Amino acid sequence: MTPLRARALEQKIEESMPGVDVTVFGKLSDFRTALEANPPSAALSPRPVLASLNRTADLQGLKAGSDAEQYLLVSTKALTKDMLSSVRYGIIDLVERKALPKFVAGLLGVSDAPDVQRVTKTEDLLPLLQFQTADAVLLPERFRYDFESKSKMHFTILSLSTAKVGLVAVTFVSNRQAIENALRKLPKHVLADLGVDEWR
Repeated sequence: MTPLRARALEQKIEESMPGVDVTVFGKLSDFRTALEANPPSAALSPRPVLASLNRTADLQGLKAGSDAEQYLLVSTKALTKDMLSSVRYGIIDLVERKALPKFVAGLLGVSDAPDVQRVTKTEDLLPLLQFQTADAVLLPERFRYDFESKSKMHFTILSLSTAKVGLVAVTFVSNRQAIENALRKLPKHVLADLGVDEWR
């Protein structure tokens, strides 16, 4: 997950991987269709996305040695843990639509799947709180400063031990060696855009 628009990220990756054609999709549904209709040599996405499409993570991105990142629960209301099942949430669509409420329940550490409003870009999370379409949103901790800086609203932020999400990973279909070599040579600023600092 990245704050960059799909085309901007596509250009940055493609420029850093000469000879490799790169296509970045902004929607999970478009990504799934492309994988099924015209399978690429490799696919890169957050690990939950690959898992939801029944793809294995052949190469895992790491950040400070961890393969997952902390998500924060951000709200304009004073939330307590016993309220979590009854709150409406906003989140990026990391898994298929039907599976998203259960996925969010897992992040919250609750058994009952809550109401979930999905968006395709991190910038679409703030309006959910501004227009009260959601009571809270879940977003990566690394986006906290940028998120808060774009609004004068006062936020309550919870960091739950269960709210860990797998970082970007790669599944290979063909031509693994060439593409893996190119991925491992990506400059640090491009890796940072992907939310990782190395591959395992």
